[in-house]
Amino acid sequence: MIKSFVSSIKGSHSRIFVGCAIVASMVIWGVAARAADTGNITATVTATNLAVSVSGDGQIAFGSVALNTATTTAGHSDTQTVTNDGSTAQLNVKAINATGGTAWTLSSSNGSDIYKLEVSTTTGSSYMALQSANTYLTASTTFTSLTSGNLDFQLTTPSGSSDFVQKSITITVQVAP
Repeated sequence: MIKSFVSSIKGSHSRIFVGCAIVASMVIWGVAARAADTGNITATVTATNLAVSVSGDGQIAFGSVALNTATTTAGHSDTQTVTNDGSTAQLNVKAINATGGTAWTLSSSNGSDIYKLEVSTTTGSSYMALQSANTYLTASTTFTSLTSGNLDFQLTTPSGSSDFVQKSITITVQVAP
C-alpha cells in the first residue's frame, strides 16, 4: 500500500512537472507571438495666421453714373491695395445690397433695381462677378503671405431705378485657409 502511494506521488510529480512545462511553454510562446502593446505616430502641424488689411482710404467713390452703365476703379485713385499680413491663404470678396432709398440688389447681371459688382486682381484686365449679396467670391486661390495686391472693382448700375439717391455698398475682403 505504501509502495502504491509512493508510486502515485512519483507519477503525480511527473504529471505536475509535465503540466508546468506545458504552461511555461505556452506563456513563453504566447508572449513571443503577441504584437507590441504600443505604437508611434509622427504628426506635424503648422500654425496658421489669417490677417488681412486694406491700405489707403478704404473708400471708393464711383460718383454719378448713368443707368445701365459700367464704371471701374482701374486706372483711377480708387484702386484698393490689400495686404496679406498672415499665412498664405485664399482671398475672398463679398458685398451687400446697396442701401439708401430703395435698395439695389446685388446680382451677377444688372436689372431694374439690381446692380452688378465685379472684382479684378489683374488691374482691370479681367473681372469676376459677385453672384449675390453676402456670398464670398474667391478672388485669388493663393494670396502669398506678407504680400500686397491691388483690387479693382467694376460696378454696373441698374437698368432702371426706383429712386435717384446716393447708394452705399459695403465690400468685405477676407483671407481663408
